[in-house]
Amino acid sequence: MKMLSLSELRPADVLLFSPEKKSFISWAITFLTDAPVSHAALYFNEAPPTIIEETPPQVSESSAQKRFHGRTIHVYRHTSTSPLKPVIDAARRHLNNQEPYDHAGLYMVGLLLMYKKFSITSQKQQVIIRILKKLTATITHYIQQHQTPGKHPMVCSQFVAQCFDDAGSPFRLQFRHTSLTDSAFGETLLDKATRWMKQHQPVFSEYDTASAPETASDESLCEALHDAFLDNTNQPAPLMTEALTESIYHFAKAHAALINIDTAEKNYHPLTALQANNNMFVSPGDLMRTCNNLVPVGIVII
Repeated sequence: MKMLSLSELRPADVLLFSPEKKSFISWAITFLTDAPVSHAALYFNEAPPTIIEETPPQVSESSAQKRFHGRTIHVYRHTSTSPLKPVIDAARRHLNNQEPYDHAGLYMVGLLLMYKKFSITSQKQQVIIRILKKLTATITHYIQQHQTPGKHPMVCSQFVAQCFDDAGSPFRLQFRHTSLTDSAFGETLLDKATRWMKQHQPVFSEYDTASAPETASDESLCEALHDAFLDNTNQPAPLMTEALTESIYHFAKAHAALINIDTAEKNYHPLTALQANNNMFVSPGDLMRTCNNLVPVGIVII
């Protein structure tokens, strides 16, 4: 791969960051996407060199030199022959806009867990339930506080895709979606929960906002997830449980409300809404591996 200097970058180049050292959130994103990148941004200005990125609670402009330090930056460029100024203009309109959710790293991990195929163990179930409960609680809190009404949450890679989308159809990113891995495990976690609900027809109570909150940090939860996935002991694979399904259901319902989907309308089931979101959700790995109109041009290491 060609080594690039900052002077060779162009505005609207897509920048994909190697995982942050000693970050379990970064590990979780790269592990669940089977990709070597955990963050995405756009090259913004050439003088001085800056990037624009979703770094909750807002979209911000940062020094490229500082943000690149200690990371490998994979640079991808749009195949359009037209000037990419509309993409930069779209990104600028997002600048300093407050976003509705500041746990974007864990939020991305939660969504990736829904869409990935993997074998279930008791240890994984316990950690996933804790992650989903924390996400549900924090999402519900934001909705109740009416913070940034009408705005959708965006993880870093969705922000990048949104800028190209806002620029108009000639620039819209085109993805070939593939399933998050190993077909040997059959269904995604969300598929398993959906099937379990069809078989058992449970009636879950409303989410209890007074329940004891999860006190572990996002990093600590992802460290526990790391340990659960790398545990090589021969554990029997348990069936889907009611506790895990209920945590997925409440997360799906909160997620639908967060992106302004009324699941009560036409009896739109929360899990169906979450499954539909799979086609809209973009990870850093998608930008690297499944986008037809982004091509690699090199890497930057500072």
